[in-house]
Amino acid sequence: MSGQERSRARGAGRRRMLAGVLGLSMLAVGGTVATVQPTEARFTDTEFVASGTFTAFTVPVPAITGCTVSSVLGTFTGFTITWTSPYLLAQQRFTINDVVVPNSNVTQSGTGPYTYTSTISSSLLGTLLTGGLLGASNTIRVQALLSGTTWTSAAATRTLSVGGLLGLGGNNTCT
Repeated sequence: MSGQERSRARGAGRRRMLAGVLGLSMLAVGGTVATVQPTEARFTDTEFVASGTFTAFTVPVPAITGCTVSSVLGTFTGFTITWTSPYLLAQQRFTINDVVVPNSNVTQSGTGPYTYTSTISSSLLGTLLTGGLLGASNTIRVQALLSGTTWTSAAATRTLSVGGLLGLGGNNTCT
C-alpha cells in the first residue's frame, strides 16, 4: 500500500470512528431527554344526591255557591251570583262573556274564606253586554288572582240563559 492509500484509509477510519462516537453520543443524549409522561386530570367534587316529593302550587278555584235568576212575568230582570274564595275582593275576576264586571258591583263578607255576592240587573247586564240579551246564552266566570303575580286560578263557571220578553225565547236560568 502506498502512503497515500494509507493516509486515505486512516482518514476513512477516523471518519467512521468519529461518526460512531457521534452516534453513541446522540443516543446517550437522546436517552437522557425527559419524555412526556401521560397524566389523568382529576377533579374533586363532593356530590350530593337528594330526593323528595313536591307539589306545584295552584291558585285555588273559587266555589260558586249560588246563581239565581229574577224574572217578572217570565221576563228576565237580573240575576244574583254568590261564590267563596280565600282571596280578597281585589283578587277576584268576575266576567260575563269575557267582559269584566267591575268589583264595585260585588260585595264581600266574611274574614276568609270570603263570600262574594253580585246582583246584576238586566239594565246593567245590557250595558256590559252590548250584543243583546234576548234568547242569549251567557258564560259567567269567576277566577282568583294571586297578588303580585300573573297567576290566575281556573275559572268556576255557570251559564246564564236569558229567554227573552215574557220568557217566549225559553226559560231564564243560571246553571
